[in-house]
Amino acid sequence: MQLEINSNNEIIAYLVCGGIDGIELVKYGGAIPDNFEENFKPSFYLLKNNEITVNPDYVPPKPPVVGPGNLDKAIAQLTLQAAQQKVTQDKLNAQILLEIAQLKGGNN
Repeated sequence: MQLEINSNNEIIAYLVCGGIDGIELVKYGGAIPDNFEENFKPSFYLLKNNEITVNPDYVPPKPPVVGPGNLDKAIAQLTLQAAQQKVTQDKLNAQILLEIAQLKGGNN
């Protein structure tokens, strides 16, 4: 097994066979904890004194915030304002047309 270790001796990746160009891997031939592969998460295990142990300081990463960004929010706000202005303009146009119709009807 080969391990990719960060500066805190946390195991961030492992390979059972093969290798990856450009990534420094540590060859490991010692005991592997039960359910290592099933429980593996980057930084969950440490390589300490040539032994794989559970990292007592492991904190699961926070999931990324998924939602609209500031640009999306600004576009949505501008779209709402434009729609509101169109409704207002349509009402004004309808009122003007009604008044013109009334004026024409009153002159006959």
